[in-house]
Amino acid sequence: MKTTALILAFALVPLAASAQTPDYSRESLLRLFADAPEREDPEAQIQYGIGTISFKALGSRWKIAYLPFLMPLAGSRLTTNKDWADPFLLTGTQYASPPRTWSRSREMNAELRGIEKRLRKSAKVTVTVRPE
Repeated sequence: MKTTALILAFALVPLAASAQTPDYSRESLLRLFADAPEREDPEAQIQYGIGTISFKALGSRWKIAYLPFLMPLAGSRLTTNKDWADPFLLTGTQYASPPRTWSRSREMNAELRGIEKRLRKSAKVTVTVRPE
């Protein structure tokens, strides 16, 4: 029963679509395809944002920022000593090191632990508390 109703519905769809004749009259074609001049959206001359003022003048858009959170990023401007920003420091990337560095640091840590053990043995500190 369901399949018969479904087949009947699909058979009636093309019949309903062919009942409408398309309108190819001159007026309807001109209405669809006529070149209408593009209109610019009317914008306010001056727009105020959070910490900014934007306006259009001299053929370009201007944005003036007056709050300190829009200051230049580190390294994007020269300072008095003309130092450049370190990209490794800014992105938190560590410097690349050769594989032998790991073994050297491991040997150094072992040596430092040995020195610390010897110092702990020789430095015996006793704390006495006097009763009051």
